[in-house]
Amino acid sequence: MSSATAVPAPPSILGRGVIVMAGAPLPAPWIEAPVVSIDEAVLAAPAGAVERLHSAWAEREPIVVELSVDPAVFRAPESIAGDVWAHTPATEPWFDRLHFLVWANNYDARTGASVWWWATKGARTFGDGAVALDVDGHGDVRLADGTVVWIDGGPRQVWAEGELDLPVVHAESVEADRPTVTPARRAPTSDLAPDQLAAVTHERGPARIIAPAGSGKTRVLTERLRHLLADRGVERSGVLAVAYNKQAQLEMQSRTSDISPHVRTLNSLGLWVLTQHRGGSPPVVDEREVRRLVEAILPGRWRRRANTDPVAPYIEALSSIRLGLRDPAEVEASRDDVDGLSELFDPFRARLADRGAVDFDEQVYGAIETLLVDGEFRRAMQRSCRHLLVDEFQDLTPAHVLLLRLLALPALDVFGVGDDDQCIYGYAGADPGFLIGYRTLFPGAAEHALRVNYRCAAEVVTSAATLLDYNRRRVSKDIVAGPENDRTPGALQVVEHVADHTAAETERVVEEWLDEGVEPGQIALLARVNSVLLAPHVALHAAGIPLASMLTPDVLSRTGLRAALAYLRIASAPGGFAASDVVEILRRPTRGLPQWFPDRLSRRRTWTVGGIAGLATQMSDKDEAKVFDLADDLTAVINAAKGGTTRRVLEVVRDDVGLGQAMSLLDRSGSGQGSSHLDDLDGLLAVADLHPDPATFEPWLREVFQRESDAGGVTLSTIHRVKGREWDRVVVFGVSEGLLPHRLAEDIEEERRVLHVGITRGRHRVTVMTDSSRPSSFLGELDGSAPKRPALRVVRSAGPEPGRSRRAQPSETPVELEGDAAIAERALRAWRTQRAKDDGVPAYIVLNDKSLRAIAAAMPTTAKALVQCDGIGPAKLERYGDEILAIISASEGMS
Repeated sequence: MSSATAVPAPPSILGRGVIVMAGAPLPAPWIEAPVVSIDEAVLAAPAGAVERLHSAWAEREPIVVELSVDPAVFRAPESIAGDVWAHTPATEPWFDRLHFLVWANNYDARTGASVWWWATKGARTFGDGAVALDVDGHGDVRLADGTVVWIDGGPRQVWAEGELDLPVVHAESVEADRPTVTPARRAPTSDLAPDQLAAVTHERGPARIIAPAGSGKTRVLTERLRHLLADRGVERSGVLAVAYNKQAQLEMQSRTSDISPHVRTLNSLGLWVLTQHRGGSPPVVDEREVRRLVEAILPGRWRRRANTDPVAPYIEALSSIRLGLRDPAEVEASRDDVDGLSELFDPFRARLADRGAVDFDEQVYGAIETLLVDGEFRRAMQRSCRHLLVDEFQDLTPAHVLLLRLLALPALDVFGVGDDDQCIYGYAGADPGFLIGYRTLFPGAAEHALRVNYRCAAEVVTSAATLLDYNRRRVSKDIVAGPENDRTPGALQVVEHVADHTAAETERVVEEWLDEGVEPGQIALLARVNSVLLAPHVALHAAGIPLASMLTPDVLSRTGLRAALAYLRIASAPGGFAASDVVEILRRPTRGLPQWFPDRLSRRRTWTVGGIAGLATQMSDKDEAKVFDLADDLTAVINAAKGGTTRRVLEVVRDDVGLGQAMSLLDRSGSGQGSSHLDDLDGLLAVADLHPDPATFEPWLREVFQRESDAGGVTLSTIHRVKGREWDRVVVFGVSEGLLPHRLAEDIEEERRVLHVGITRGRHRVTVMTDSSRPSSFLGELDGSAPKRPALRVVRSAGPEPGRSRRAQPSETPVELEGDAAIAERALRAWRTQRAKDDGVPAYIVLNDKSLRAIAAAMPTTAKALVQCDGIGPAKLERYGDEILAIISASEGMS
């Protein structure tokens, strides 16, 4: 290109570029500058050009923007319709950034003469005699008092003395109609450590702040808020802090009450978006109303069963779709307890919309949809989010990240604070990758790392860092203990105990600390799963120690515990046990008895083993043996109670009768985040050691839960519930193989993060307790003695063909079944029809065609084999397992 007449450029430090029409000569100052062309091809696929323009703007690199199209084409904001769940956190309407970056820091030389539009806008905003200066002058605007200023269109920053010869007003101030001069650079007045100070005074653009446990995360976030508003003079209207929950919001507000910043939770942020768009705040319905909506929309109602909640899985699945941005069909296919979910999702949202209401997750999901669809509104909202400060970034779901990015456009100036090593909510969609790949989401982000743990004893800091070093997918860190931290030797101890001394050892540790003068409220017992806390809860209660425990009597209503307690009642009443107890244990384990058998048992109030065995004469030859097996199991349990302990009875129930295997099958599709059914049995066994008499065990246990929780007592909680909290003394309980790491967990690295979060809750002493018969593999990683393992190879499902949903996949041609399988298929169809009628639901809710045919083809004879069939998971195994196995058994040999 040839050059045009030379145009005096402002100081190069401002990084201004120029816009020209394609083929036009370049103004002299930009003859050697890189050229970015905007043509039809770029409009069709803008990502590459946008990223290049963003890099130049963020780094203040002068460039030439060559236009081959009318910029009006990309001035109008895009509207993106369709299913929100089909998007990813990286989704964006590209014209938001393209339009901004073309004009933000570039002269307009399309007509030959160069125009700095910010000077025109600035003079209009200053008013009162302010004048926009010609480009060939020195400065952009002359104020009424004669002062000349530059109007900066680059990233918001402050300038050191001498960097520029004139005062600077930022374009954001002009846009906000508050054209104030950017103050001189000055450091915060708060007492901050060097790493904290570097983060708080971050110069410009987005930033990732890695804040390990105890490093002063909240302090950095609140001081950054104060620095922007009080020291840098950034307009309050464009600064917003986002807290993870209400408690964090109140904490931030209390620390910054002198500057009164805008602070919102993630959900209130979404609700604010919807309120602004609708012109009024939509009512937020509670879970009870959500339940009513779900039950009303589904084409049938479930028969209510004791101790079951058929609606809860649908509520959980709706959350997976909306916060995890997952295809409803994919979520439905991944579980066995939400049949019809894909048909429920749209009507559910439509019912909410008809009421003008939202539920908890719809605040976020609906806000995203509104921002995507209404481009003009989106741009208006972005003016209030020029500078976002986000807490607990590692806990964000895909929907949260997408909401924040849509609001932070076009500059994407997000100050994200978090710790990938504390990402322990993977089951809810949180992913350490959002912090690891922060620059992908927020281009050009600077990286600041806090490296001092001011909370934990030095030994705990070292052990936590050593443990985390075994993870591969993380941000590398160098973490040290603060100068005032406890350096007492033995601050972190590993206590091994035998299985039947679990509770006693825990009680001993806590009582030693209490004897030292530690207040109960400064002690916490933390575990990976809640049922593991049963034994410590009971032992400490028996010792008269005040408790603030998350456990309630409801824990005894869980499937495995109900069955185990029913077996204990049977064992303790050999002269005649309740029919209801026999009915309770019939499907635990699954026995394949006929559907009518429980009704037959219920005709009498009490039974004996002999009476049960006598029913065999009323059964078919195949079912006769099953009744005798039931009688034998009851005999084994009763015999175990004769002179035996509670533990002995429960071990017979778990191992010989098979309740343990049955609970393992129910755990097949669990998330592993809370208790599993097998964990419940292990927890009950640990309690059994505290009360050896099986006859009085259950009344004794239930009496424990009559005592109300004491807010000032020893805290008993799962680790997932206490992130962000701390105590003087902490016991991390159940650090044993199968519990931590948990046998159901799919991500071993997240399991390490869970243990790390647990031990870093303690300020002075941390005790890690492990069963000596199955010590956790993590114990050797705490001191570094375990060998480093190769990185895990993650194999993911190929999923549907690109561009197609699972629902659009070609259907498979069904294969005709023959012989016994064909008979089983017909019998299963007849059973399904009747069961659906009895339950008042469509047939596919009971069992869809694909699952029914798969079961008939496999002809499973045991619960273990049945659960391997497509469509059979914990819910259907528990609900229909016996009936299906009975039908399969009756179909064998019929052809």
